[in-house]
Amino acid sequence: MRKSALVMALAVLVATSVWAAPPYRVFELPKFTQPPTLDGNRNTVPGEWAGTLEFECSPGQILRDGAEFGWRNLEQQSSEVSANQLVQSPGEEASVARTDADVKSQIWQAWDDDALYYITEVADNARDVVGGEQLVSWWERDSMSLYVDLNNENNPGGDPDGYYVSLNVVNFMAAPQSSSPITVTLMTTVQNERQSTQDPDAIEGFTYGFRDAGDEFGGEADYVIEGKMEWDAFMRVNLYARPTVGSLMGFTWLLVDPDGDEAYGGQIQCVAWAGGAQSEFADWLFSDQKAGPGAGTPVEADSWGRIKATFAQ
Repeated sequence: MRKSALVMALAVLVATSVWAAPPYRVFELPKFTQPPTLDGNRNTVPGEWAGTLEFECSPGQILRDGAEFGWRNLEQQSSEVSANQLVQSPGEEASVARTDADVKSQIWQAWDDDALYYITEVADNARDVVGGEQLVSWWERDSMSLYVDLNNENNPGGDPDGYYVSLNVVNFMAAPQSSSPITVTLMTTVQNERQSTQDPDAIEGFTYGFRDAGDEFGGEADYVIEGKMEWDAFMRVNLYARPTVGSLMGFTWLLVDPDGDEAYGGQIQCVAWAGGAQSEFADWLFSDQKAGPGAGTPVEADSWGRIKATFAQ
């Protein structure tokens, strides 16, 4: 570990976490020894995603989050760090809607000097990638969105001025990237306003592999998205410099699940709150802990216990 950078980062974390409300969480993000193959298979090379940071993104996880961190609205299933914003779609049974039988996923993440990577395995009862009154309406199509504050400019608990600070969204649709011109959407913040694009030049460097997984994960329309987001692409947006060991970056994940609705059909906010002017991101702490073949077990998503152990070494 590069002790000086990590100790400095810990000092920042301790200072900010004292005043954060809701809970401010930071997670160690391991570094790949070799990049994955973007084909929608987690073990194309044995251990390809070993040792990466793993989250569950599901209605069941929202309930566990609420039990651990408290509730903003128990009836709506909005915990202090996540939210079940799924809806009951036409023809969907009430016993299925908004439960793990509706949709659930696992997300693995890591980085290297060139890019940020993730893979998500999604169990879904219905996959809908047709909806959307506008081409940029990614929230009306099954997909995974990464919300990211590239320069960690947002204050824990939200921007006190109520403006968008450095909100960026990269959305990968649950369909092969080459299947249409709308499978990748980039949303950025320009003068405190959100702007979306699917222009080929703007989205160059945001790539993914897709796999139709059938019922592999327990659903009926399961799928895998395996994505790569190059730092050079983010630097065209508003990333000041490539991250190094000890860097911090705000993030959260949104799993979008419309299930045939003609408009917005619901989503799950995982790990932290995002989307409004006062987004409340969690943070990645970029680490030189190895990920990839031979790296061992996944990083536990318990934030403080692991971070303290890291700095104590």
